[in-house]
Amino acid sequence: MSDINPRYPAAIQSALRFLDGKGLARAQSAPLLHRLLWRVGVALPPPILAGFGTNALVQGLLFGLFWTGLMWLMLWQGSERPLALLLVAGLLAGALFGVVMAALMHALRRHRKLPGWRQFLAGQTD
Repeated sequence: MSDINPRYPAAIQSALRFLDGKGLARAQSAPLLHRLLWRVGVALPPPILAGFGTNALVQGLLFGLFWTGLMWLMLWQGSERPLALLLVAGLLAGALFGVVMAALMHALRRHRKLPGWRQFLAGQTD
């Protein structure tokens, strides 16, 4: 795709052009959350180029917050369960989801033989 937002940080624009050239679908190279962050100038690397820790933290944090809020609204609101239990459950759910998603992105990057973000920034790409 050639429709890269010019408001994205320069490193992100370059990464998206590189990933487009490799035939990677934009859904994998630029998820909605990342596009929103890039528009406001946050140069968070595309998930497929990001490191394991970055992916685990970002994906886990977002999923944990979403899951905790949803569980509170649907099941725990007004119940007598302690809030600490909900927070621990949300933390565990986020950590598990983050690690699984980071492992999947790492496997996908290796399968497609793509460089990591640091290698990409250093210009060590094909």
